Amino acid sequence: MALEIESADAIRLVLQYFKENNLPRTFSTLQEETGITLNTVDSIESFTSDINNGHWDTVLIAIQSLKLPDNKLIDLYEHIVLELIELRELSAARSLLRQTAPYTESVRGV
Repeated sequence: MALEIESADAIRLVLQYFKENNLPRTFSTLQEETGITLNTVDSIESFTSDINNGHWDTVLIAIQSLKLPDNKLIDLYEHIVLELIELRELSAARSLLRQTAPYTESVRGV
C-alpha cells in the first residue's frame, strides 16, 4: 500500500519545520521559490485574543505573513477603521485607509 502525499503538503511540512526551528531566511526562500505558503499564525489562542481585545497593531503584524483574500483584508481594515473612528483617532483611521493596499486597489478598481 503506497502512501500518496501532495507535493504542496510536503512543502508545507518542511516550511513548518523551518518555522519551528527558527530558520526564517530558509522559510522565506522556500515560500518565494515554490509559491506555497504555510499560512498560519504562531498561536491561534493569542491571535484570537488579540482580535477580541482590539490589539490591532499585533493583529496587523500577524497577518502580514498570511495570504488572505482581498475581501477578508478589506473587511478587517474597515473594522479597524471603524473602531479607530469610535475612539476619535481620526488621523490614524485616515492614514490606515490611505495606506492599505487591498482597500486602495479596490477603490481604484484595480
